[in-house]
Amino acid sequence: MRAWLGRCCAKSIAAGLLICGTLLASATAHAHWVAAQSGTLNMVDQAAFLVLSVPVSALQGVDEDQDGNMSKAELARHDGAIRQQIQAGIQMMGPDRALPLQLVMVDIAPADNTPESPASHLVVLGRFDLNPHGSNVDKSTSTAFSNLELHFSLFGQNDGEQTQDLTITRQSEKQWLRFTTDNNKKTLFPSSAAVFSEYVRTGASHVLSGADHLLFLLVVLSAGWRLVALAGALTCFTAGHAITLAACVWGGFSVSEQLVEPAIAATIVGMAAFDVWTRRRAKVVPSFVRLLMVFVCALVHGLGLAGALSGLTQWPTGSSPFIFALAGFNLGIELAQISVAVFASLFVLLLKRSVGSKGLLQASHYGSVVGMMAGTFWFIERVVQGF
Repeated sequence: MRAWLGRCCAKSIAAGLLICGTLLASATAHAHWVAAQSGTLNMVDQAAFLVLSVPVSALQGVDEDQDGNMSKAELARHDGAIRQQIQAGIQMMGPDRALPLQLVMVDIAPADNTPESPASHLVVLGRFDLNPHGSNVDKSTSTAFSNLELHFSLFGQNDGEQTQDLTITRQSEKQWLRFTTDNNKKTLFPSSAAVFSEYVRTGASHVLSGADHLLFLLVVLSAGWRLVALAGALTCFTAGHAITLAACVWGGFSVSEQLVEPAIAATIVGMAAFDVWTRRRAKVVPSFVRLLMVFVCALVHGLGLAGALSGLTQWPTGSSPFIFALAGFNLGIELAQISVAVFASLFVLLLKRSVGSKGLLQASHYGSVVGMMAGTFWFIERVVQGF
């Protein structure tokens, strides 16, 4: 029995080395096939094979001349330290234990026309054993692919090196992950319920942590605090950004962030200026005019929400996880908006009792002026950053 197990282990290791060697030869011969800060994780049988590109600046004590690049000689001298840092920076966690990265192979990734030149990125290959006990279990019921979490912390120090993209494949299933410095732990192929709840939190967090979205919502709500006015404004805002979000996610429509971000700031300025103008001139504007303005501005905000969604974990369009993610994201946005509206209404009610209707009107006016100033500042700042 021991001899049989030994032969099986030897065959598995040999197969793993052969696969990794083949992949490494291919990857290093065509380094540009592995884009910077990207990679793949292919789950086959009860193993997962990793190929990815990591920046040299993510590693400590191996870049001898501190030029941000690694030469063949530096790689040879620090091979052991590099492998240790890679194993520490790329970890897979199983249901009850860590699954270490094995058979790690590393090479520099220079341009094809200068294969011996130092490179700013390394090509890394390795293998995760998803069934470390070696038990002979039915793959259809095995938990080898269940409850797995990937941790990544090999972020570079240079501009553009604080993200890592990874495409996960498991038979016909596919998942795309983006790791960032503040979101470096991802669940592989989570359940539909887990996807939905995660994206409810993500949608709510995006609204509550986005000062521009919050300010626009407060500017919209400040014009009228009656229940009908609140419901109409929230409905138009929801409809507007939902349409744009669907067009971007389902239809492939996209607009550059350099245009979207200043445009979002401009919507704040526009709505606040409109409210100041109507108050000063005591204009009675038909409600549908303002609701139409809210709807148009919400279309712009939807572009920003779509950009935020595209930078997160994704699945193929139309797949079950994709639908649950999109539904959860929208629900999270709506729950956050309703929460803001409720707390703002309570605050207005207390303010009205303290200063009266006239004081409340004056406070709303000052709030619109502050919104104009903040929106103008963001607009100028984002335009300058775009250039």
